[in-house]
Amino acid sequence: MKTLLALCIVAAAAAPAAAGPDFSTRDPRPGRAALSDGTRALAPQDDVVFDYDSSALLESGQAQIDTAARWLRRHPGMRVVLEAYADSAGDAQYNHDLATRRAQTVRDHLVYRGVRADRIVLVIFGETGARPDPEPLDRRVVLYASAMPVAAIVRASFERKHALTAAWIQNRSLYMQSRGRPAEAGRAISAQR
Repeated sequence: MKTLLALCIVAAAAAPAAAGPDFSTRDPRPGRAALSDGTRALAPQDDVVFDYDSSALLESGQAQIDTAARWLRRHPGMRVVLEAYADSAGDAQYNHDLATRRAQTVRDHLVYRGVRADRIVLVIFGETGARPDPEPLDRRVVLYASAMPVAAIVRASFERKHALTAAWIQNRSLYMQSRGRPAEAGRAISAQR
């Protein structure tokens, strides 16, 4: 019993503290709320962390997404990029699927909070870039705002960041693109909600 209690304490200490909401400024600073050269995300930005093998939002993640949604409603010219990751436990395809489910969870929460779906770009990395030993910080969705066109965000995500897939809504159609393949239009859907 003492061993189990000690493991729980160590696991709690090792779990990442939720990042504070950065989507709180009234106005985006010039040049900061964009993807820049595509090699790094610039403010405002937030990391929404997830439990091991889970795509369910933690309470802290819900608060972060709510703050981001309020910020995005005040800045209608901006879009939000969701970069989804998984740790190195499990096989690559499973981790790709898990990261996709995490991004979809965050997207669904943003849409529920009033952000139009056609302002959201999902970029899936799966276990790409994850540490060899599973780390809690590898289980996350990074949210950041961008004024760049979707095509530029997607291109930079594949060329510079080595994303696996990307998805977005344009003209009421869902588009998906995989590394090394052109974008494919999916079924027509409502971009409003």
